[in-house]
Amino acid sequence: MILTTYDKDLYEKTLKEDAREEGREEIRAELNQLTICLLNTKRYNDLELAAEDIEYQKKLLKELGIE
Repeated sequence: MILTTYDKDLYEKTLKEDAREEGREEIRAELNQLTICLLNTKRYNDLELAAEDIEYQKKLLKELGIE
C-alpha cells in the first residue's frame, strides 16, 4: 500500500493551473471560430483589425454570436 500526503497548496495550485489552461483553450476556440467566420465571409480587413485590436475583436465576437 502506498500512502501519500495531502498537500492542500499543491492541490489548489493544480486546480488553478487547470482552470487557466481550460480558459486559454476556450479563448483559442473562440478566436479560431472568429477567424474561420471572417475568412468565409471574405472580411479580411476585419480579420486584420481584430488581430491588432482586442476591443474590435470583442466587438466582432459579440456581433457574430461567438462569445
